[in-house]
Amino acid sequence: MVDLTEYAGFQLKLDDLKNRFIFDDSVTYQDECYVGLDEILPVLLNKFVRYPEKVYKLHKNVVPRTVNSNDELSYDIYQIPVGLLGIEFVKTHVYHSAFQENKYSSIIECLSGELTVIMQKNVKKEETHYEFDTYVEDIVVVTLKRGEKVAIPAGYFYTFVNAGNSVVVMAKLSSKSEIQVDYNNLRREKGLAYFIISKNAKAETVANPKYKIQCKLKVYSVRKIVRDESLKKVFIPFDISTPLFNLHFMAKSLHAYF
Repeated sequence: MVDLTEYAGFQLKLDDLKNRFIFDDSVTYQDECYVGLDEILPVLLNKFVRYPEKVYKLHKNVVPRTVNSNDELSYDIYQIPVGLLGIEFVKTHVYHSAFQENKYSSIIECLSGELTVIMQKNVKKEETHYEFDTYVEDIVVVTLKRGEKVAIPAGYFYTFVNAGNSVVVMAKLSSKSEIQVDYNNLRREKGLAYFIISKNAKAETVANPKYKIQCKLKVYSVRKIVRDESLKKVFIPFDISTPLFNLHFMAKSLHAYF
């Protein structure tokens, strides 16, 4: 049994033997679902992977029972297991929200394990039938340890990866206007601009040759972001000492960031 209460901000435990969460009676959630392999196959490096059938699990819209669940923001909890999808480490869907100045797609908090977040911003394509290539103007990889948070600016594509050796439990606070990417729009690229693969029993970040990458890959830890004021202003513009659940529902609303 893994106790996540200290970092979650409410009583939450993970029964790792039965592979289920135990929520306190003071909270409720809208839905529990598994994301299947067939759903994320379009963005995998190896399109012939057949196992595992269920890739990861999430609980959507977790709220205190005293709070109106029609809030414009959704607090979701993900459980990303250890393992590989072919040679790639287990990852989630790709998400995106339209660019808005000084706004964010989501705020992420790692509750257990070590989480890797890949964020990428593409150059807007010209309105022409002759531009086939997708150009990347910014790509950032951030690793989060237990209790750490990071905000993802609006206008970025992003996914979550478990490249560690223990289960990742993470919380995501996002606008309900945030969307899972339509993979028909990534048919040519077959995923994001970088994949995190296992090579010689170690995690390695490799480029996707389907993209034209016009920038240097930036790799940060949350500790590095916190020490750099310019990075902190972009990726952690909020209180990092309070659990995300409490920061939003108990302390002050985070609507201004979305």
